[in-house]
Amino acid sequence: MEPIVVGLLGITHPHASARVRALRAIDGVEVVAAADTDPRLDYFTDKYDVEARTIDEVLADERINAIMVHSKSKDMVPHALRALSAGKSVVVEKPGGGTVADLERLAEAEAQAGSGQVVQVGFNVRLAESVTRTKELIGAGVIGDVVSVSSRGAAKVGEHVTEHLNQPADMGGVLWILGCHMLDSLVHVFGTPESVNARVRKSPKLSSESSREDSAAVLLNYPDMSATFSFDGHDNLEWFESSRITVYGTRGMIEAGILPQKLRVYVDDTRQGWPAGWSEWTQSHFTPPFARTESNKFSELPELENISNFHTEMRGWVDSIRTGAPNVAPVADALAVARIVDASYRSERERGASVEVVSV
Repeated sequence: MEPIVVGLLGITHPHASARVRALRAIDGVEVVAAADTDPRLDYFTDKYDVEARTIDEVLADERINAIMVHSKSKDMVPHALRALSAGKSVVVEKPGGGTVADLERLAEAEAQAGSGQVVQVGFNVRLAESVTRTKELIGAGVIGDVVSVSSRGAAKVGEHVTEHLNQPADMGGVLWILGCHMLDSLVHVFGTPESVNARVRKSPKLSSESSREDSAAVLLNYPDMSATFSFDGHDNLEWFESSRITVYGTRGMIEAGILPQKLRVYVDDTRQGWPAGWSEWTQSHFTPPFARTESNKFSELPELENISNFHTEMRGWVDSIRTGAPNVAPVADALAVARIVDASYRSERERGASVEVVSV
């Protein structure tokens, strides 16, 4: 079993700690060092028992063969490119950069990477078992042909005004940094739409001029179906608790919840082991809360407590490095998400007009 030795470039994203904890649950994996110019680096390295180093020191360490990037969005791709040049595999925190151009550069670098190097983007909502099972059921034809999809995403109330979601170099705010999770799940299940119509809004009752958008409504147009995606940054529930995907088919429907992970399946006749009518499955409840309550001194956002999807995500990354297993969150999908979000912003500037999504 190939040892995987991991270093971090950037620590100020709350997902950094979640991935460290998830990786340490995998046999033969070590997380040994972290680098960041942020003064909170020492707090992070002390708390998670890794060595504080410079970026050059991390990249020069021949023992380190894998890098996690949790920097500011504008630095994600430059860090990833340096890691790839140093011969290391990479996972880049979602959305993978600050702009479409960033993701295009990452895709080009991936194509030129050495044999055995894996480039994964930190989309893990797609790895929720509820989403995975939805994709499998659709592929098996359990609900017939899909004719329409209704989906929702939400951010914790007030999160849209944080510095993290309003980085100057990013192409957008909460729709880009957090809405991308559910858009990625839609791309994972249904592929890239041909075009979008979108309205991206900002409420003066809830947002000052210091922040970007706080809600959006997006119509994703596919050749043989349509999908709607509604998003807002004013949810009083736990992160992703009200996020969901509902799929309508010619012979039934599926409702998939993200957290808690749950699935409701309706079929018109008994089929493939599914009885006629409704069947329900729930994987998880908030046994631990989704977010921790103690002070988080390396990020302005709370650390995560419920990291079930991160376990799946990190096992996928490690398996890809060790065995060549399929990439669980490829750059191509992250680029598709970036182009969908960019098209949504352009559609808003044209008052909801249809804007083509360039295929990857």
